[in-house]
Amino acid sequence: MFNLIRNEWIKYFNRLSTYIMLAMIVGLFFIINFFALTFDTGVEMNRVYSNDNWKQEVKTDIKDMSDELNKLTSQNQDNFDQQEFTKMATLQQEIPRLQFYLDNDVQPPAANNLYDNLLSASSIISFVIIMVIVITSGLMSREHQQGTIKLLLIRPASRLKIFFSKWLTAVLISITFTLFAYAIGGINGLITGKMNPTSQHAVSNMIEGTYHMENFWPFFFKVMANDIIYVVIFATITYVLSVLFKNTAISLGITIGLFFFSGLITSYVAQKTELVKFIWPANWSLNQYMDYMGAPPVDDMTYTFSFIYNIIAIAVVLGIALWVFIKRDVAD
Repeated sequence: MFNLIRNEWIKYFNRLSTYIMLAMIVGLFFIINFFALTFDTGVEMNRVYSNDNWKQEVKTDIKDMSDELNKLTSQNQDNFDQQEFTKMATLQQEIPRLQFYLDNDVQPPAANNLYDNLLSASSIISFVIIMVIVITSGLMSREHQQGTIKLLLIRPASRLKIFFSKWLTAVLISITFTLFAYAIGGINGLITGKMNPTSQHAVSNMIEGTYHMENFWPFFFKVMANDIIYVVIFATITYVLSVLFKNTAISLGITIGLFFFSGLITSYVAQKTELVKFIWPANWSLNQYMDYMGAPPVDDMTYTFSFIYNIIAIAVVLGIALWVFIKRDVAD
């Protein structure tokens, strides 16, 4: 099976399109940096505090920023330009962040820091998923469309090995693209951001606007592992559809549709019944339990429940696709 996986790996990483997709991830971070540098927030994003007197420095900054924010809010905002709106929004975010660090007796990093840049890779995981869907949509269907499926099946390897070698290739591609995105996020953080003074890091809940303190590295690796699982789920769905329908366009279209409309479907079902927790899209993203990227649709859902659900669902859809692949007559 190792040789089959290696052959599939070589096949896809000898294509220019694969490297164009990887370059697009780099380009996305470049665009983000470009806009960050182009639009001045009006707040020093690379401010580093001294180890000896950081508490007093933070208190001074909080006071100065609060005075600036009060001055802005007291003015007529109808006459504000974009820079003034940006500065006010940044101050409203930065003051609670600094206050949270101060309340927890932890030296705060610069607003633009390595840890936040590493976590920023999770925010572009949707972009990674689309790329992986495009690649994996043709893993099996392309063999049928190009007529190479017969040549593949006359090899000594069994259908079972062929099936799982292609799926494992999809898994490896998912892991590679996800890790690449996180690696670029880390390089971006090292180049443009400041090093964090401690391993304690205030992580913001993007929906609620609150903070919670985490020991960064265990938290980070769990977020990254959750994203890998998320990407693998979509790679599996796409691969299974390519096996069932033997058509790249169908597997690509259905999976893209599921990806974009799964959130709407989950929200609609959640409004009607708590049984929403038993549909697969409600369990796809394990980062919804990290108090970082949203929240589960039902309060009594747990990380363990969704993790086990995803494993069972992957096994079921792979089992169906494997049965079809083994029983299918490819003479036509």
